[in-house]
Amino acid sequence: MDKQVFEDKIFELVSYMVTSARNLLEEPARYGPFRLVDAVSRLIEILEEAGSSSERLNAIREKMDSGKYSAMGTEEEFEEFLESAVFMVVDAIDNTEAS
Repeated sequence: MDKQVFEDKIFELVSYMVTSARNLLEEPARYGPFRLVDAVSRLIEILEEAGSSSERLNAIREKMDSGKYSAMGTEEEFEEFLESAVFMVVDAIDNTEAS
């Protein structure tokens, strides 16, 4: 990925995050965590396209993509997804430190 394309994709993500922050002032509280999870997925996708991702980041992206829409379900479903995502990240940290 060339430098301009990379910058454009990062700018798009930053724009998404800034407008999300503003919109969250009027949106339901659950949208905040959803938008953060979606931003994680988008960031890792950009890194993948730039050839700068890793196996553990790609696994996190897959986790985010597979569960982020649980935000549209019950609060308990979304909370369970977020808890499992946190544990996945902690496991990835522990596995890196053990290496």
